[in-house]
Amino acid sequence: MTFKAVLIRGLVAAIASTIACIVWDKIYYFAMMTDFSAIINYGSIIGANIFAGVVMAIGYFFITKYVKKNGVVLFNILLATLSIASFYGPLSTALPLDIMAPELFLGLAAPMHLFPALAWLTLQPLFDKK
Repeated sequence: MTFKAVLIRGLVAAIASTIACIVWDKIYYFAMMTDFSAIINYGSIIGANIFAGVVMAIGYFFITKYVKKNGVVLFNILLATLSIASFYGPLSTALPLDIMAPELFLGLAAPMHLFPALAWLTLQPLFDKK
């Protein structure tokens, strides 16, 4: 598989996860009536998901290129592990003092860290048809 094809896969996953994050942001806002838009806004959501999509594409390309037999399995394990490890970001975020209900921030941000991997894994069968 060419790098261009893998990069397109990453960007498609990024678009899907961006949509999921924005939907989750709206659902969470209306369910909890908390506004974290000073920290998580459309720009940060789009940027983070595009970054994640490109990093996933690069990782997938190199892992499947050099690990022939079980490269996809290895990549999926690393993807899941790194997605969960990325929870450290929201856990360690120091929120401004004027934010109401800061304890609810993790409930908004942590699931968003899983959406890029979830999008990649959901779309994988569409790209891996042989």
